[in-house]
Amino acid sequence: MVLRNSGNRRRWPERPEQGSSSGFGSGSGFGSGSGSSAHHSDDGSSLSALKRLERSQWTDEMDARFGFERLKDPGEKTGWLINMHPAEILDEDKRMISVVDYYFVEEDGSRFKVALPFQPYFYVATKKGCEREVSSFLSKKFQGKLSKITTIPKEDLDLPNHLVGLKRLYIKLAFNTVDDLLKVRKEISPSVRKNKEREKSNDAYTVMLSSALAGGNVTEVEETSKKISDQMENIIDIREYDVPYHVRVSIDLKIQVAHWYNIRIRGGIYPPEIVRRDDLVEQQDLV
Repeated sequence: MVLRNSGNRRRWPERPEQGSSSGFGSGSGFGSGSGSSAHHSDDGSSLSALKRLERSQWTDEMDARFGFERLKDPGEKTGWLINMHPAEILDEDKRMISVVDYYFVEEDGSRFKVALPFQPYFYVATKKGCEREVSSFLSKKFQGKLSKITTIPKEDLDLPNHLVGLKRLYIKLAFNTVDDLLKVRKEISPSVRKNKEREKSNDAYTVMLSSALAGGNVTEVEETSKKISDQMENIIDIREYDVPYHVRVSIDLKIQVAHWYNIRIRGGIYPPEIVRRDDLVEQQDLV
C-alpha cells in the first residue's frame, strides 16, 4: 500500500524569523511556561517594528488554532486563568504597545484570551537634589521612547535607617513597549556602573569634608552637581530593571494563575477589567 499526499492537508504556517519566541507552539504561548518571556524580551530589542508586528500576528493565529481567540467586542465573561505571556499589539492610534495576554477557560470548557495593556518601567536614583535636572535631561534625550516620567518617594533598603520608614526620591521611567525599555536601559546602565565606582572612591563624607575645608557647605556641593553638563553623571542607581514584564504586571495588578476572574471588555480606548472572584473556590477541570 502506497500512501500519497492528497493535497487536502493545510500547510502549517511558518513562523517569522527570530520572532517566533512568542508563538503558541514555539515556547512562549499558551503551551509554554511564562518564564521564557525574558528571552522573548531580549530578542525583541533587535527586531524592527514590522518584524515584531508579524510575530504578534503569527502568535494570534497559532493561539486561535487552539481555541484562544482574543476578546475584542464589549461584553463580560468569567474564566479560570491558566497562563499568561507578554505580547505586543497596535493600539487605537496604530502604535505598538506592550501587553500581557491572559489565557482563560470558561466553566463549559470554552477558551479565550485577553490582552491587558501595561506600561513597562524601571526606576533611577540621582544625586541628592538633582532629580528635576536629570528628569528634564532624560525626557529630552529619550524623546519618542519615554512615555511618562515621574518622581516618586520609595523606600531604599540601602539607607542606614531604612527600618524607620526613611524614603528617597526615585525617577520612574515608563515606556510604551518593552523594546523601548531595553534600549534606554542599555544606554543608562554603563553610566550607572561607572558612577557607582566613582561614588565608592569618593563618597559623600569626603565631598562634605572637602567642601567644609574649602569654606563651602553641602548646598554648594548639590548646586555643583546640578551644573554638570552631562546629567548622566548624576544617575547613581537603577532599580527594578530586571523584573520580567509579565511578572511586573501580575505583581502590580495582583493577577495570578489558577483563580477565577471576571473579565469585562469595554471597547475603544478603555483597557479590559480583570477582577478576581474570591467567591468561586472550586477549581476548573481542564481535562
